[in-house]
Amino acid sequence: MQLSFAQTELGRALWSGNLQINTTQLAGDYPNGYTRRSPQLNFSINHGVFLQSNWMLGLAVSGSHYKQVNANTIPLNQQYTRGGLSAFVRKYWGTNNWRIYAGGGIGGSLDQYRQEVYDATTSIRSENRTNTYQVSPFTQIGGVYFLDGRWGMEVSTNSTIFPFTFSGLTAGLIYMTGRTRSEREIQAATPPTVGSQARAGRFTVGASVVFSGSKEDVNLRTFESQSLIAAPAFGFFVANNFLVGLSVPITWSKNQGANSTSETSLGFAPYVRAYLSNTRLRPYVGATFTYSAYSFKQDPFPKEQINHTAGGTLNAGLAYLIGQNFIAEANLLNLNVSKQTQNNELKNGLWLQGLQVTTSPAFTVQYVF
Repeated sequence: MQLSFAQTELGRALWSGNLQINTTQLAGDYPNGYTRRSPQLNFSINHGVFLQSNWMLGLAVSGSHYKQVNANTIPLNQQYTRGGLSAFVRKYWGTNNWRIYAGGGIGGSLDQYRQEVYDATTSIRSENRTNTYQVSPFTQIGGVYFLDGRWGMEVSTNSTIFPFTFSGLTAGLIYMTGRTRSEREIQAATPPTVGSQARAGRFTVGASVVFSGSKEDVNLRTFESQSLIAAPAFGFFVANNFLVGLSVPITWSKNQGANSTSETSLGFAPYVRAYLSNTRLRPYVGATFTYSAYSFKQDPFPKEQINHTAGGTLNAGLAYLIGQNFIAEANLLNLNVSKQTQNNELKNGLWLQGLQVTTSPAFTVQYVF
């Protein structure tokens, strides 16, 4: 893909970011009829400009806001707000579709926590505030694989400690703006590459599986835990670029120690997905309906059905057709609503609504046959 030669030249700019808006409303008959609302907002924007070939100057802005408001007899309200700003410089190396980079900069953040307490005996409300700030330099290293003339997949890590201590990786997508003259000439002469995975009549299978366990000895007593998170899925292209499928999300955990407990959640999630082009890199839109049931067991008592949840999600993202048998997908937008119902006499219900726009999605891969 020769069109990626000019990705880090003068005239190009890089964008990435995340936006997440969630609202949780909990209501029920206990205690004494109550309502709790908890809106939450998180966002980040990263922008960089190539001042010359392979040298980028960037700016990152982030913020978050959380508020919990209790009605009726609940005596505690709280609010948390955070803002962050950082500037950085990067140097890129590499050719073709691959680039690696190293850089650093300085960043700061300001946090405010406010707590409001109501004393029912005196009918007086008091307020506590805490403000904290932080300024620190940082270093970063990473790599980018450019999928086409606009989109790339990035893996990066940061460190605020010297000598360097990098403890984790983040993966996401970046979007490039601007265009050099040489790139315009190459792109005009390069025909699109078409994959065959999304033809009518083809089947897809995929799954995500994570298993973890731990064992700890404390004062001659042994504590063990295991957990499993899995989501097998299969689908069928009923028409070109239109997929109908079913996913079965499963979670299970078990803890053994002073008591033996286990938790299980089983769900069914039918979905539809429409792919919107015929090139290797193609956007998609889709919808998913989800139903799940959660149960809990503590020996020697019988298993108890705790709650069940029903909801729906509208989503959109990017798919990349790898070879002739794989589809890699990045879900970039989710709009969801769900209702959780408790299986008890308190008639408690939990509504959740959320919007997420991100360039740091969870990546999935499907096999097509």
